This record gives sequence, structure tokens and C-alpha cells, in this order.
Amino acid sequence: MPTIYAEARSIREQKSGTWERVTTVKRQPEGEGLTFGWSIVNQIDAQNITENQTNGNFQQFQVSTQSTQPEMTQVIIKVTDRTYRKAPKQVTGEMGKASGRAMERKKNKDFLSLFTTFATTNSPGTGQPLSHGHIHAAVVNAESNTTEPAMSVVSTVLHGFQLYDLQIEQLAPIGTYAIPAGMTEDVFRNGFKGKVGGSNVFVDGNITLTSTPDANGATLAREGVYSVMGMTLKRETDRDIYFGGGADVISLTDEYAFAENKSGTAGTTQVFCYRHLSDATAPAS
Repeated sequence: MPTIYAEARSIREQKSGTWERVTTVKRQPEGEGLTFGWSIVNQIDAQNITENQTNGNFQQFQVSTQSTQPEMTQVIIKVTDRTYRKAPKQVTGEMGKASGRAMERKKNKDFLSLFTTFATTNSPGTGQPLSHGHIHAAVVNAESNTTEPAMSVVSTVLHGFQLYDLQIEQLAPIGTYAIPAGMTEDVFRNGFKGKVGGSNVFVDGNITLTSTPDANGATLAREGVYSVMGMTLKRETDRDIYFGGGADVISLTDEYAFAENKSGTAGTTQVFCYRHLSDATAPAS
């Protein structure tokens, strides 16, 4: 009797896709070159004058510029006709889905890789646990920055192992004190969810763990990162009749860039985005 496989599944993706929720998405118009740029106009000052005074203190505008260049990314697969004939339909049905997930994972990892370049003002450091204080401080530094305050929603993106340190911090009283209904009791039952210091906290399992192990999370205002889309995701198909008795070629292509939006007279001051490099040891107890 032949062996029949009744179903198939793909390896599950990590909880991800945070870039769409925590950044400002920009569309690069066609016909405007390779780079996407934006300008920052500095502040000018007013002054007191008297009724018999001629004010010759003309203010000077200074404009700084920033830019980024979207780059293309692609996934391409080739499936032979023989594969379609012989492989279970449950398996071939997963192939197209895998391509789409690969593109989404690549885009999200490219966004997460930007975290290592953020300001280190509120970073615990290698091997050190993340605490609520680091996030609170990052929020205040963004919203009350003396160079330019953030005026958009602030979010925090962490690996699950970093979030676990926040959860343990909240559960510290258990075993020592009686725990009435409230935040600690809720975290004990459901795990940590929600906000810290006004910042929406998201878990992203695609954050890379180092060999230490550490992870780079971040707290950022939405205006702190521009997600520049150079094109709409494009799907194309082709036939290769010379390969393996004939095959379908399927590709997905995208073009994008992620760039930190900085401030200051020269447009180089980091005010909206803060890195959280901290311990990411897998929880044991």
C-alpha cells in the first residue's frame, strides 16, 4: 500500500510585521530619480523691540537635507511540471505562500537591522536585563527632546526574551506579598501586554540574537523612521521549457528603504529613536 500524506504545513513565521505599525510610510513617485530626499528647515527667533527701534536683526534660514535610496529585493522559484504531477497538492500549494512570507520576512529584518544605529542613551548594555525605566526614559527623551520633540505615537519593539525581563520585573512581588486583582495579577495570568510609559510595546521574533546572547530592541516615535516604498510588490511568471521537461518560474520583486529621520541644524542629531541592547537569554524559570 502506498503512503498517503493527507496534509502539509510550512514552518511558522515569527511574530513580526512591526514596521508598518511603528514607522511613517512614504511612497517614492515615479520619474524622480533613485533617491528619496527630504529637507529640514531650522527654527528662527523673535525678539522684543521698542516703538522707536529699527530692527535690523534679520533671521537667517538654514536648510539641511537627508536622503535614502530604495534597493530592490527579490525571491524567485522554479517548479518543474514533474513536481506538479508527482508531489501532493498540499505541498505544491504551500510553495507560493512561502515566497510571499520570505519577502515579508526580508523587509521586516531590514527594518529591524536599523535598530543598531539608533541612539544609545537608554540602552542597558550587553548582558544586562531590560527594565521599564529604559523604556520610560526613551519615551521622555523623544517627547521632551530639547532639539526637537516627537509629536507622533511612540512605540517599543522587543524580542520576546527581552519582554520576559519586563514581565519578571512586574511579577517580583509574587511569593512575598499577597497579590490582589490588578496589573501584577493580570500579567501573572496573561503575560505582559500593552504599554510602558505611554509607548505601545510590540514583540518581534525576527530580531536577531547575538552569540552573547543579546538583542537589539528599540523605542521610537513614528516620525523617527521613514519607510520609503520605491514600487508596489510585483509578481511575474515565466516558462522554462528547456529545464527538467518544462517548469514554471515565479518571482516576487519589491523595492524599499528604511531610514532614520534625524533633526538639528545639520540634520544629524538623533532625537526620535533609541536603542535597547540588552540580555536575551532564553528564559529558564
